[in-house]
Amino acid sequence: MVDIYKPDRKMTDILAEKRFTVSAEVIPPRNGTPHTEIIHQISELIGSGAEFLSVTKGAGGSLRGGSLPIAQVIKDHFKKPAIAHFTCRDLTPAEVENQLMDHHYFGIRNILALRGDPPQGVPDWVPNPASYPYAYQLIEQIKKLNRGEFLQRAGFNTENQAHTDFCIGAAAYPDETSPEARVEHFRLKVQAGAEYGITQMIFDVESYGRFLEELGKKSCAVPVLPGFRILKTKSQAIKMRDRFQISMPKKLVDSLPETENPDLSLEIFMKLVEDFRAAGAPGLHVFVLSDLAMSCGLIKNLGNKA
Repeated sequence: MVDIYKPDRKMTDILAEKRFTVSAEVIPPRNGTPHTEIIHQISELIGSGAEFLSVTKGAGGSLRGGSLPIAQVIKDHFKKPAIAHFTCRDLTPAEVENQLMDHHYFGIRNILALRGDPPQGVPDWVPNPASYPYAYQLIEQIKKLNRGEFLQRAGFNTENQAHTDFCIGAAAYPDETSPEARVEHFRLKVQAGAEYGITQMIFDVESYGRFLEELGKKSCAVPVLPGFRILKTKSQAIKMRDRFQISMPKKLVDSLPETENPDLSLEIFMKLVEDFRAAGAPGLHVFVLSDLAMSCGLIKNLGNKA
C-alpha cells in the first residue's frame, strides 16, 4: 500500500539540526476572497529563503477557513514543512479528534495547539461550554492520540489502534507581567506534551531573554521562537503596543521613521534579529501581514548572513 500523503518533517528535528532558523507565519484569506494571493505570498516567502511556514487558524466567527489545505499545499507543492495552527475554543473533544485526523491523513505533523481568541466585533460571544477552556487540555488530547488513545465509542474495540504522530507546539507570552501567566502557563503546556513554542508578537529582547532564563530555572528546556512583524513607522509601533498590550522598547520606537522608509526599517529589524539571536533564540518567525516585500527582504538578508 502506498500512502499518497507524505508525512511532514517535524519541527523538533528541524530546530535540532539548525543553529538558527528563519521562518514566517501567514494568514488565510477571508472567506469569499480568492486564494491566489496567499499562494503568491507563500511562493515569495519560500523563494526568499523561509525554511518553514505556519498557517494561522481563524476562530469561530472569524470567517477565515482554509488553514488545513494551505498547510498541505506548503508541504506537498512547495516541499517545505508547515505548522498548522489548531484552536479548540469552539470545539468539543470529539470535533477536536475528527479534525486532527484530517490533519493526520493529509500528512500534517506540526501542530501549534492554541485555545483561540474570541471573534472580534462580537461582544456577547461565549465559547462552547463543551470545549476546552485551556490550551494545555488540547495538548493533552493530542498527546493521547500520539499514544493511540482515542475517545471511547460504544461497541468499538479500542485495542491496538493506530496512533498519530504529531509534533506539538504551544504559544508563549514573554510580555505577560504575571509570572504565573508568563512562565507557569507555558510550563503546564510543556508538561502536557508541547515540544516547542512560538511567542506572541514580541519586540522586547530583554523580555524574551528573561522568559528563557525563567524557563531554564523550571527545567523547561524546549526551543521557543520569537515572532514579530516588521514595523514601518513610529505611529504603527505605538498602535501595535496599545492594541495588543505588548512591550515596545522606547529605543526601538525612537529609531523608527515618521514616514515609511523600507531600507531603514529593514536595517533596524536586522539588528533586532541579531539581538534576539544573542539572547538565545533558536530562530526567527516573521508574522506577515501587509508587509510582504519587507518580510521577504528581511528573510533574504538573514539567509545571506547565515
